[in-house]
Amino acid sequence: MRLFLALTLLSASAISQQLLVVPTEASNTDGNASAWLPACGRGGTSQVVIAASHLQGLLGRTLVGLSFRRDGSWLQALPQSAGQLTVRIGASTRDPVDAAPDLATNLPSPTEVFSGTVSIPAMPATQGYIGWVNPHTVDITFTRNFIYQGGPLALEFSASLTTTPTFFPIDGVAEEVSLDVSEIGVACGPRAAILRRTAARSGSGFAPGGTSQLLYSGTPGNNAFAFLGVALLPQPIDLSVLGAPGCHWYVDAFTALGAPIAAHGIPIFDPLAAVNLQVPGTTAMLGGQLVVQWLEVGPGTLASSQAMILPIGNQLGSIGMAQLERLSDGSVHVAPACGPVIGFRYL
Repeated sequence: MRLFLALTLLSASAISQQLLVVPTEASNTDGNASAWLPACGRGGTSQVVIAASHLQGLLGRTLVGLSFRRDGSWLQALPQSAGQLTVRIGASTRDPVDAAPDLATNLPSPTEVFSGTVSIPAMPATQGYIGWVNPHTVDITFTRNFIYQGGPLALEFSASLTTTPTFFPIDGVAEEVSLDVSEIGVACGPRAAILRRTAARSGSGFAPGGTSQLLYSGTPGNNAFAFLGVALLPQPIDLSVLGAPGCHWYVDAFTALGAPIAAHGIPIFDPLAAVNLQVPGTTAMLGGQLVVQWLEVGPGTLASSQAMILPIGNQLGSIGMAQLERLSDGSVHVAPACGPVIGFRYL
């Protein structure tokens, strides 16, 4: 009798579970982007900040698990993946449009809802989007339930792989920011003869609230400084008087960020200096621009990059999600207006 009652209760609990998909418009259609989840093909730590507007249907509900699905645009088979995964959830102090480049700031009081082994089965090739169908989903059942009480929510995932790292795209959504970069002048120095342009930036543009990486290719062992401004000088300054013939300075700078020039494993452009820069997610930044030029300093070396004018997006993200990733150097990359498609399982 007791065994029958226990089985009945377990069955009723499973039947009563419901699924809320964030964002709702991706409930039954493929998202427009790919995302990644620790334990799915790679280790590391990521965080997703979600606006309260997505979560009204969960208010006061008990969350019992999360589900993710493969990216429907990736048709090839996906290999089995496994790892040790920890999932933490809690109220976020920041909205997705202004997520901080510090995980603890976004999620100051996390609740650990899962910690253990996750084994993701191999997923056969598909003909396109197939929805929430096994084995094409990743399901995490909480070992400690969580009651959602309103406000922005942060989810944090940390994992170490026990299988070989591989490409494993999770379905996601994103607002693309594609802004043309203007280049002013020419680079000078040893690397300029090979590359012509020694400065670059990651991504397609500066999205308000997002992190971008500024890069400079130079001589290993030297130091480089990214000088930042909002405008160019009325006339460029000839740096020949400083022992840098053929070099000119273009930026009316107000600050600088320094970094050593070292190997980063990027073909052709290596060795390089790299700095991360987050654009505040405020309306005051909309439609603005940032002007950047690098200066390299070392024994017997003074070189400069071309200047870059980097436009800032003219609107805040409207998806109501942001995804953050802790990089290998400990810094955090913030990607606003994007994130994985998430299925919240609740009672």
